[in-house]
Amino acid sequence: MSLEFRHDELVVRVDGDIAEIFSKGAFSHRLLLAWLAVQVQPSIRGMLDVKITSASADMPLYEVLPKARPVRGSTVEVVIKTEEEPLYREFFTQVGQRCGRPVAP
Repeated sequence: MSLEFRHDELVVRVDGDIAEIFSKGAFSHRLLLAWLAVQVQPSIRGMLDVKITSASADMPLYEVLPKARPVRGSTVEVVIKTEEEPLYREFFTQVGQRCGRPVAP
């Protein structure tokens, strides 16, 4: 069974153990769910930076960070309104449950 998330110009599809990330104006990315990492960081006032990248499997699949920090490697980055964050958390919590990966509180 596959999952799909669509928000503005971002599409994330999960099928089996693979996540495909599409962002308008950028190349698509494919990642194993074991390596998927989503970090939400503060951006400009009232906005958040969502960074979808790869990381080690012992990292949370999804986490909201109190302050911005650099992310290494290839990253899909979108800026969202603070009130939109629960939509992302809900989807990636489902993904984490599917693949046995934690979501940071």
